[in-house]
Amino acid sequence: MSDLIANNPVTRFFKDVIGPAAIMAAGMIGAGAVSTRLMAGCWFGFDLLWVALYVIPMVIIANDSASRIGNITGRGMMDMIKTELHPALAWFMFIPTFLLNIIVNMGQMSVMVAGTYGMMGQKVPAGGAVTAGVVTTTVVLTIISLLIVLFGGFKRLVKVMTWLLMLILICFIIVAIKGLFQWQTWLGLLKGLIPTIPADLQVVGADKVRPAFTQLMGIAGQALPASVFLSFGYFTSNAAFTEADVKSTFRKNIINFGVIWGIFSVVVVVAGATAIHNFYVDPSFVEGEIRHFSQFEEVYDAGRVIAPALPAGIKSIAPPIFSLGLLVAGFTTMVSVAMLMVYFCLDIVGLDWKYTAENPKFRLLLGLWIAIPALLSPFWQLPALIKSILAMAGNLVLTPIAMFILIYFMNQTKYVKSFTASKTRNAILGITFLFALFVTIYQGIKMFG
Repeated sequence: MSDLIANNPVTRFFKDVIGPAAIMAAGMIGAGAVSTRLMAGCWFGFDLLWVALYVIPMVIIANDSASRIGNITGRGMMDMIKTELHPALAWFMFIPTFLLNIIVNMGQMSVMVAGTYGMMGQKVPAGGAVTAGVVTTTVVLTIISLLIVLFGGFKRLVKVMTWLLMLILICFIIVAIKGLFQWQTWLGLLKGLIPTIPADLQVVGADKVRPAFTQLMGIAGQALPASVFLSFGYFTSNAAFTEADVKSTFRKNIINFGVIWGIFSVVVVVAGATAIHNFYVDPSFVEGEIRHFSQFEEVYDAGRVIAPALPAGIKSIAPPIFSLGLLVAGFTTMVSVAMLMVYFCLDIVGLDWKYTAENPKFRLLLGLWIAIPALLSPFWQLPALIKSILAMAGNLVLTPIAMFILIYFMNQTKYVKSFTASKTRNAILGITFLFALFVTIYQGIKMFG
């Protein structure tokens, strides 16, 4: 019986999923991923689907390259940058990453609070008002998050994040399936494969627009954050992976980033396009009502995206169900970001960065990286989904430098021995570098030109 269980396809699949890649993939399938892709589908239909799809091979190869460096050297990336390149470059990457990820985790807690309100059938106070309810909810969620994360080891956390990853994926696949039964959806999918930047979207009944390029940056920034690429080697090394695990790690990376995260990226765009963009099309403005897809921006309202997946009699509970899923997604990203920042903080000053029972500094910093941004989050006055989009867009700015660092180390036998980058790997890393550089420069020209 035990051999039958060990050798069945489902068990083998989960063995391939569970690992450091599952933590990172679960973190990437967080509030930022949901918000950027869902609102892209909601506001622009399938026009930005190509971004979500074409970054998938970039994500696989960039993360696998980082894991190879960590597996083979056993060193932290910040230490390698500081000693093998230049200390100034290490601090140049660390300081903005430190500040940016405070904002990222503030955004995750904001979404978790909005998700909690949505589960109770309520919206967060209008205008981001700091009320007793918001503060109390934030404190309670912070305490619960700390208890879950701090009273368990690395391996237990890996398993928890893996199951949460699968749960989130299944929910959104169910949402997208109904839309895929419509032939118009397939025409939209084909059109969405052609790279294009749609026109900015005017919000019905308001003097504001939804910038298409900012949304594109949000998708790319969430998929290609410098902090993820530079930190993934810590996760694999912390899991005791070595040079002997390079091939098995690559397989896990393909499954987690290519299959699970890749499917998720596409189906959330499809869900937003089919359940909101194609459904809420009334251009007339009525105070207090949402009739047009351009008006969506709050978590509770965006929860209507899962209504098509539910039987007619229970469609009204769609927002609470969606809010629960988004709360879980916010938690997974918050934990992943907190962990990678603890790795960076300890490694940049030469301290032990391994997540073990014998390293109390790690647990202390991990708690602080969850608690401080979380408790600051009520005082950032923007809708929760918009916060996540802005934070993820900011992530993209450092990516060209991170890609240059990965390319350098991956082409030196001194660091990766016989596993130096092939021509194909170098081509994909180079395309990722150029894409991130182009998007960053283009946005800079739009902002300051």
